[in-house]
Order: sequence, then structure tokens, then C-alpha cells
Amino acid sequence: MNIKLFILTTVLFLFTMNSHAANVDEWVYKVVVGNLKSNPGCLSKEKAMKKAIKPYRFKKYTSLLCNEIGYGWSRDEVLDKGQLDCQECGGEYEGFYRCNAQNVKVRCKQVKRSW
Repeated sequence: MNIKLFILTTVLFLFTMNSHAANVDEWVYKVVVGNLKSNPGCLSKEKAMKKAIKPYRFKKYTSLLCNEIGYGWSRDEVLDKGQLDCQECGGEYEGFYRCNAQNVKVRCKQVKRSW
């Protein structure tokens, strides 16, 4: 009785996995267009423009665009860096700006799943 229960449990465990990767070299691609977050704080226009397009910041927020699709999606390539949009903060920060990249086009990838 115990051996039958063990075999049944093992078989059920092996065949109830959610998904399996078909092959490491097979990918599914999707193109996403979106806006990146603006830089924190209000800065002079030149500093805000430089901060908005820093490589680390650009890489981080383009990866987040792909992660918003769902589990397992990652950034493959940035197809278009979009336009830089700067908005004045206003109020007591008049003359200072926040900038962000708009209409950024990113190609995202995910490992092709089997079954």
C-alpha cells in the first residue's frame, strides 16, 4: 500500500508542473512602447536632461517596462530611445524642471514554453 502511494505521488509530482522551457535558445518576442519615469526632484533644465538619460536609469526603467507584461519577460533591446520631455515644476520651484523619456520602444523576450 505504501509503495503504491509513493509511486502515485511521484507520478503526480512529475506531471503537475506549471510549465517547462522548450529550449533555452527559443524565445518569444514582444515590442512594448511606453514612457519612463521622470527624474526625482526639480533641477535646472540641463541637469534634468542629463539625469533623465543616464545609462543606468535608462536600463532600469526599460527593464521595468518589460516586467510589467508579466512573469518571465526581460529586456532584449531598446529599439527607439524616444523623445525627451521636460516639464517645469512651477510654484516655488519656478525655473526648475523634471524630464522623462516618452514613447520609448523596447523589444522584450521570454523563453518559449512547452505544452
